[in-house]
Amino acid sequence: MVTLQYTGVFALLMAEICVFVLLILPMPVRWKRAMITWSSRSTVAQRVLYGVRIAFGFVFLLFADAVMRLRKVQQTKDTTRLIDEHTLCQQKVQQFYAQRNTYLTGITMFLGLILISTHSLIAQLVEGAGSSAAPRLVSSGPGSAKAQVETLKGELADARKELEELKRKDRDMATLKKQADSSHREYMRLADECESLRKQLGEHDESKKDA
Repeated sequence: MVTLQYTGVFALLMAEICVFVLLILPMPVRWKRAMITWSSRSTVAQRVLYGVRIAFGFVFLLFADAVMRLRKVQQTKDTTRLIDEHTLCQQKVQQFYAQRNTYLTGITMFLGLILISTHSLIAQLVEGAGSSAAPRLVSSGPGSAKAQVETLKGELADARKELEELKRKDRDMATLKKQADSSHREYMRLADECESLRKQLGEHDESKKDA
């Protein structure tokens, strides 16, 4: 009977390990959200969780019993002075089974607590990811959606104003570039005329000298 009880505890431990691996397994957020939602709302999942809570109660009782047996074996070992080889071997076997049962039940309860915390944390992360990926218009009712629509319209109007300002600056830059080109051409024309006048004056001075 005792072996059957601890076999059930071992089966519960294996089930916890499988569920824990399933929770931390990398998968798309949509799948993980569906799994968390099912485990939170499904009737079958709620019944399974209710049964697991009852099983944890029995595991705690088995843990307390294993600790008491381990202390009893240790006290018997300390109080017994003269023992033969058969009694010593029996004490070691009892101590081994008591330690095994203590570790088995303790790890099962500890992993159960970790599993509950991990489930809650993943549920919060999945809900946070879903809410951040959802459209902002459906955050909290029609009133908020209308306010957000007005905010988006304002942002769109500001973006249009900035676009018009950039276009105006582009036109101003194009105008300045044309003016600079025109000034450069006028400067070159005046420079050519000045050089031509210098040449004419030089030729005129030379003709006067020859005369």
